Amino acid sequence: MLGKKKTAAKNRIKNLFLGSSKFYGEKKNYYDVLICDEAHRLKKKGAYMYQGVSQVEDIINASRVSIFFVDDEQMIRPDDEGSVERIKKVCSDYTVSVYEVQLVAQFRCSGADGYINWLDHTLQIKDTANYDGWDDGDFEFALFDDPHELYNKIHKLNENGMNARVLAGFAWPWTLDGNDDAQIDDVVIPECKFQKPWNSRKNQQTWATDPQKIDQIGCIHTSQGLEFDYVGVIIGNDLRFNVKNHTIYASEKDYFDKTGKKGLKNNPDALTMYVKRIYKVLMSRGVKGCYVYCRDENLRNYLKDRAPKAKQQP
Repeated sequence: MLGKKKTAAKNRIKNLFLGSSKFYGEKKNYYDVLICDEAHRLKKKGAYMYQGVSQVEDIINASRVSIFFVDDEQMIRPDDEGSVERIKKVCSDYTVSVYEVQLVAQFRCSGADGYINWLDHTLQIKDTANYDGWDDGDFEFALFDDPHELYNKIHKLNENGMNARVLAGFAWPWTLDGNDDAQIDDVVIPECKFQKPWNSRKNQQTWATDPQKIDQIGCIHTSQGLEFDYVGVIIGNDLRFNVKNHTIYASEKDYFDKTGKKGLKNNPDALTMYVKRIYKVLMSRGVKGCYVYCRDENLRNYLKDRAPKAKQQP
């Protein structure tokens, strides 16, 4: 009897946490309250394995009260639909009242708003006052000229008790056959003789904490929503810098997320927006610091010029 009670309690707790696809076809107002974190990643019609029309609509339909945590600038694929505007539109269609609260303070990156603003300005996402850096001591940041040095730095931090991981943009293909547990080195930088596997798909949930997985490179879909003490970010050739017009742009042929660039072959501005957002997310996963290796030399030099307070290879 005791075992049955434990199982029932475990199931009740498990059912408190459900994926966003679980509310498709649910009865109206079946739940009193639904809280949706990372709501910007909710999907619309046509998304992989989703049979409905709108996950925003699914959640609002299924609950009497819906709470969405949203950051429009973390929408990184064309099938992401959970924007503030979209949520308000669905609420209007359902004649649901909207109460909007803006979180003006953040604790990510040691609460260093200056660093976040610098990312926005430097990645040319939006203009801010922090074009030349941020206050010393707020957040540790460094640029590396060699991916091995960046990896070694992250490895040493782990040895010293820190939770640190290497992340990369989707600038390399991801081998599927025979590669469910990070057997194949897909992230390859031949000019530096550097190669590492993407994170394990078989044990993806433990990648962020398992010390045996330190050699695996995390992608945006693995790390978005997570935080580490330190991150090392490899910026691949999917993001480049044009020295003639001084603009950052995405290289479609070097971006290998098929869903992420679906329908954008002739829309370079939209593709660039998504890829920039991806790297902003990756570069803001560290609580204490972020280290960066940039494969495109022009972009690397641009970042160096924009970060006068950043040290080289600490």
